[in-house]
Amino acid sequence: MMPNHDHPFPPLSADVRLLMEPTGCREGILDGAWWPRSRDLRRELPGLINALQESVGPILRARVDPGAWDDRPSSLVIDGRFLRIGESPSPEGTIRVIRGDQDAFLLLVIPPDTAPRVAVAAMSAVAGPTSDMRAQEFPRREAVRHVRAYDDADQEDVLALINADRLPGQAPCTAKMLGDAVEGVCASDPIRWAELERPRTEVMTDDDGEVVGVISSTTRVRDDAGLILWLHGRELVTVIEPLVGHVLGWLGPRPAVQAFSIPSALTPGLGALPSRRRPVTCKVLEHAGFAGRGSWHYLHRDRGGLILVPTSPLVRVEPSLTPPGWWLTIREQDLAVEAVVETPVDGVGVLWWLGTDLAHADATLDQALLDQAMAVLYTHGAHEVLLYAEGEPCRPHPGWSLFDSAGFTEVDHLMAYERS
Repeated sequence: MMPNHDHPFPPLSADVRLLMEPTGCREGILDGAWWPRSRDLRRELPGLINALQESVGPILRARVDPGAWDDRPSSLVIDGRFLRIGESPSPEGTIRVIRGDQDAFLLLVIPPDTAPRVAVAAMSAVAGPTSDMRAQEFPRREAVRHVRAYDDADQEDVLALINADRLPGQAPCTAKMLGDAVEGVCASDPIRWAELERPRTEVMTDDDGEVVGVISSTTRVRDDAGLILWLHGRELVTVIEPLVGHVLGWLGPRPAVQAFSIPSALTPGLGALPSRRRPVTCKVLEHAGFAGRGSWHYLHRDRGGLILVPTSPLVRVEPSLTPPGWWLTIREQDLAVEAVVETPVDGVGVLWWLGTDLAHADATLDQALLDQAMAVLYTHGAHEVLLYAEGEPCRPHPGWSLFDSAGFTEVDHLMAYERS
């Protein structure tokens, strides 16, 4: 183990909750402590590696405790650099990161749901220059959870939870967006929201009063259905599962309970759940008896400016009230091709792709429709586009080559759920 006398560890970014022994002498058992925000290694590890590489140079491998994570990939590419990942022969609850010449740093991994005062105390104890604290000595206890009504004082913490789950193309959630969601205001879908009772928004706190999760739910008068509108908890099963159970207990027996089935002020376009970004939430819902009731491919066309291309006179463009924007159609004998374009907000447009009936698919008409949709978005100031195309996650969409040629990339697959 090589000392770091010539290069003591500098302060690290607050985005990565990592504390290293500051002198670089490396005489203790552990070299530092890391407090990730979730059990998703794919999400958490890149930040740790980037933070460490600023101080110690390139990291070639990482060995992890598989019990500390929901899944262990065999490798990741982080900022263009290949990182191999294996299981650690080291003590439970640690991660070993290895740079050149087999030189390794052993870090304590503090469980994400640990109470802040416990985590901070452990990090401070580990980071002492001659600390003899061992990973087995860390107090691994279940955090105490409390659920209460959302308060304006929770705004900053709740915004952080929401923004941790944002997808590419989704603008950061603002205080105005959160306020509208709490009040039950949704400008993009006022008709469906008019049927709902005022949302009940609640937060989960740990035993130190820190907000660790948030959930919003309501009921619909016409059919007595319950709805889980939105939910965020950094994909911690110890947060997501009790929040879902709490709301289901409040809703009680009902003909149906839907989850992530309608948009809110928090999300443009669809309110459905990103199944790749939010695997823990998906699993919790499925274990609670929910099944998928609708699915969409979510594609994103990156920044860089849309190109105005020649459009076809076959495409008919009419105003749309819900969502606000335009309805695009082509009718050729018995064949209809359709799409909906939402008015761009802050330079981001939304395209709902309805396309053609698969039995009568016509690539020429599809291309004409997409060209017209992009032209409408370009004319109204869009420089970035989100595209929703209905379809199953395991099946390629028939318009894939068309979307690819227009610069779209699939980001995630969105799911709406229902429990009957």
